[in-house]
Amino acid sequence: MLMFKQIYGKDGYNAAKALRQEVFMVEQGFNVDYDEHDDEAWHIVGYDGELIIGTARVYKLTDTTYKIGRVAVKKDYRREYVGDLMMKTLQDKIVTLGGIEAVVSSQLGAKGFYTFEGYEQVGDIYLEEGAEHILMKLDLTKPHRSCSCKKEN
Repeated sequence: MLMFKQIYGKDGYNAAKALRQEVFMVEQGFNVDYDEHDDEAWHIVGYDGELIIGTARVYKLTDTTYKIGRVAVKKDYRREYVGDLMMKTLQDKIVTLGGIEAVVSSQLGAKGFYTFEGYEQVGDIYLEEGAEHILMKLDLTKPHRSCSCKKEN
């Protein structure tokens, strides 16, 4: 049975640490997984029984904009809508926290996933730890396919 927990701060990072390191450091070759935002972020950790299968985090950038990041899904669970469910949950969390916009710094290869979620590219490609990324955003006040988190004006 799939279950998602929302955990704040370093406890959330610690719950997801093994999967984040597996995906970002072992599979993708990044050198850094943890940063200062992990202490101030809401983390979502997805479980299939006791097995951690997905994780992501969200933290506040401005009064109305929140950044989703460190989205990782265990290899055997990719294309099973785990990432989709996590994005819906995080976008709903942003709205409950008073946000109206979500942004992501997407690896170029993940652009299709975020486009499917309703995000639009903003600006040009840039390098982050040697990998091509693009900034993408989603206006949570407008209807979009990813969730029912439309905030009423």
